[in-house]
Amino acid sequence: MPRRFATGFAALAGLAFGLLGSEMTFGQLRPERGGAAAVLYSIELRNASGDLLASPMLVGEEGRPVHLNMLAEEHSDPLQMSLDLDPRSQGGDNICLGYRLSIDDGFAHSGRIGVSYGKERSVRLGRSLRLSLVVARAHSKDFDRLLQRLRRPAA
Repeated sequence: MPRRFATGFAALAGLAFGLLGSEMTFGQLRPERGGAAAVLYSIELRNASGDLLASPMLVGEEGRPVHLNMLAEEHSDPLQMSLDLDPRSQGGDNICLGYRLSIDDGFAHSGRIGVSYGKERSVRLGRSLRLSLVVARAHSKDFDRLLQRLRRPAA
């Protein structure tokens, strides 16, 4: 019996030292505790007439850039869009959100907009487009409200 205990202890110690050595060699293998919170970006792109051109939702991490490539579909309105969002914390519930939007009309639009979590903000892009967005932290009332929009059928 003592021999089995010693063998089991040696195996567990070998495993622990192996994991520690791997982390020292290759970097952290376990996820960080208390990592960045998930955020949901709800985006609407409308033309001058108010027609909805695109309304994607993106999930990202707080403080990390997000990229979207949206390709045109064969049987629908052809809209190709590339969107980069670069959030910078301004403290509390405020962020400065950098955006870069390219659509198939050949014009690239970029800038920065101040956003509070859960509040809708919009920016005019040239004469004919308006970009509206809402940013919500995961597990918040605003997050749940945005997800409810997805669950409702379109009228």
